[in-house]
Amino acid sequence: MNLDYELLTKIRRAVALYTTRKTSNILEGDYRSIYKSRSMDFEDLKEYTLGDEVHDIDWKSSSRMGTTLVRRYMTDRRHNVMFVCDCGSKMMGDTAAGESKKELALTTFGTIAYISQKNGADVALAYPCNNTSAISIFKSDTAHLEKLMYEYDKHIYEDANRTVEQTLKDVVDSLHKHMIIVLITDMESLGDIDPRVIKAVTQNNDLLVMALEDAMLTGDNVYDLGAGNYERFFLSHSKALHEYEIECRQATAGRINDACIQSRVSVVSVAAAEQIIDNTIILFERYKNGDYGYITARL
Repeated sequence: MNLDYELLTKIRRAVALYTTRKTSNILEGDYRSIYKSRSMDFEDLKEYTLGDEVHDIDWKSSSRMGTTLVRRYMTDRRHNVMFVCDCGSKMMGDTAAGESKKELALTTFGTIAYISQKNGADVALAYPCNNTSAISIFKSDTAHLEKLMYEYDKHIYEDANRTVEQTLKDVVDSLHKHMIIVLITDMESLGDIDPRVIKAVTQNNDLLVMALEDAMLTGDNVYDLGAGNYERFFLSHSKALHEYEIECRQATAGRINDACIQSRVSVVSVAAAEQIIDNTIILFERYKNGDYGYITARL
């Protein structure tokens, strides 16, 4: 993909078509974010942790409770939106709609990040990279978004010694602030995430997931990325194998659905670029309305 303004221009054009719809306010006052600032409405008290502002310490309450407490404040004016995106050779595959997973992941990230910035949010990107997780700063401008997209594009095919689950943990462990976390990964990787990790992430953050739908392993012209060849006809057209694959996918979806409902996470799948904006609106509205769990792109 040539990222030299081509993708961002395409994203801007697509979003512009929806200016009369809800993309212009999906991140506005419906999502209350916690910020450490004395100029905003008081929300509650919490125990002091590394990274909190010293001037937000409530000394009277701290003395009374015997532990250091800081004041938290509410705002609906600005958000920190962290994108945790998956990488690896699996991104060389196709989606259920026959589109490139890599192209879809990049376009999904770029579109939601662009909409977020248009609504005044600061955005950042994290992804598995070698033996660690690459985590960017929060910022809101076009040059920042273009840089993040270039970086993600450069590393998206690399198999790191780190999973997207570990990157989620790295983000939460290293950034002590409230975030709206948008996870972009495929169903298999999402299904492999320990429900306890999801629960830990959502204790102080909002978590929304856009899941890339993989192509079926059965059907015409099935290419095996691992083996580097097309599957034999008798395997790719096996009725028993096809039914077993559907059964496995349904089991994975059920497991994801249960874990996400318990931890208040909304998941929407996407299989084609034309679904991204509609499904982004659906994803944020579902989260706003407390509609947690997993639904497919075929709505």
